[in-house]
Amino acid sequence: MKSLLPFLLNLFGLSLIAQNLIPNPGFDKLTDCPFDQSQISFAAPWVTASNGTPDLFNECSNAQFIKVPYAGRWLDSYQLSRSGMGYAALELYTNVNVAAGNSEYMETPLKKPMKKGISYYLEFYVSPDITPISFWGYTDAVGMALSDTFYFKELNAKEVLPLKPVIENKGAVITDTASWTRISGCYTAKGGEKFAIIGNFRSTQETIVEFVNPTYPFNSFFYIEDVFVQEFDPLPDTLMLCDGLPKTLNASFLDAAYLWNTGETDSTIVVHSPGLYTVEAVMEKCILRDTVMVLDMRDMGNFPMDTVICQEEPLTLTSPIIGEYLWSDGTTNKTNIVQTAGNYSVTVTNECGQVIFSTDIEAKHCDCTIYVPNAILPNGDGINDELQVFVDCDFQYQIKRLSVFDRWGSNIYTATEGMEIKWNGKHKGKPVPNGVYVWFLEYEVVRNGVVQKLTKSGDVSVLK
Repeated sequence: MKSLLPFLLNLFGLSLIAQNLIPNPGFDKLTDCPFDQSQISFAAPWVTASNGTPDLFNECSNAQFIKVPYAGRWLDSYQLSRSGMGYAALELYTNVNVAAGNSEYMETPLKKPMKKGISYYLEFYVSPDITPISFWGYTDAVGMALSDTFYFKELNAKEVLPLKPVIENKGAVITDTASWTRISGCYTAKGGEKFAIIGNFRSTQETIVEFVNPTYPFNSFFYIEDVFVQEFDPLPDTLMLCDGLPKTLNASFLDAAYLWNTGETDSTIVVHSPGLYTVEAVMEKCILRDTVMVLDMRDMGNFPMDTVICQEEPLTLTSPIIGEYLWSDGTTNKTNIVQTAGNYSVTVTNECGQVIFSTDIEAKHCDCTIYVPNAILPNGDGINDELQVFVDCDFQYQIKRLSVFDRWGSNIYTATEGMEIKWNGKHKGKPVPNGVYVWFLEYEVVRNGVVQKLTKSGDVSVLK
């Protein structure tokens, strides 16, 4: 039985507020003001991921080439911060044959590990340093990789980190030094990713470069700003409609465009009926998806009525609706495994209020008895003419095979699953001699959802 307690919670919309998983995304929180190159660690928790030396620039600095906006490698270097007071910088390409690799890399832990199967939107902004002389130029190669462990590698000349970026600029050389270029994309998490690494993950030969008058050596140097990683999971897994009243689904996410499986294109929609609702959030270069199952409280399944179980055979009771659970025995899971007689109830609290389900459980002794006669008289009088199997079982069962053997071990009769089990004392159409024959039975019983394979044997006398 069930009872509905008279308090309801009004819920006009659901919108989960997600967070940027990148700490210190704009490199503005400093442990000290940078005064020289190679001080990315002052923007903790950012560090280098190789023996390269990423730079940190900020307005607080008084050092030449470090103070924003006149920060970079040359007197002509100039870039305003996109947000805050500073930014980081990486050398993304070099043909110089010295240790430290083809690119510098910087790395940070995420605020929390990524969740398996969840979609994430990732972005960061880059701007190349102005190149007043011929051996400084531009490249297309910059991306972000993810790792489940902290990653560091000593690189040899022209070597790159052996990681596959999940987002990357590829094919189009970035030459805009006046503004910031967004690098973005979507990623479905494998689960457990904990670190983000930014740099060029392609070799010198694979990297596209552009120089006015290339000489040797030549390099490419980029500013990095506003790193962003956010999960796209705005919808709950399930949503309840209380007494058939409509609810609002809110999928708002950054500057996305939206398409629901209902055909609607707003970030929010109103649902009036149960069903599966899916939204696509279209970002610059990718599509993020999320799904919610909408249920109607009035259509939920029933709780088991008064039930009889076998002693020591557990029964799993399951709440027919979602919410927070409190069983009469203190259990707080959606399911409760019971093995003894008694009254069991569960109080479920959700946005629709409280509902109580209860059932009385009676326990009895259960058994599965197999009886096979020890003698048959196949004389055609209709009395005890055939060998049969009689089953008295409180469980679900299935006879798989019955075989009869003579005293020399020869199989003279077999009946398998689906066949009628009746031996009339004949073999190949002829009556067998009087005597003792051995039978062997294979059968299965299902106890608490588990199949048990069992056997039984005995003998039967054939008399005439």
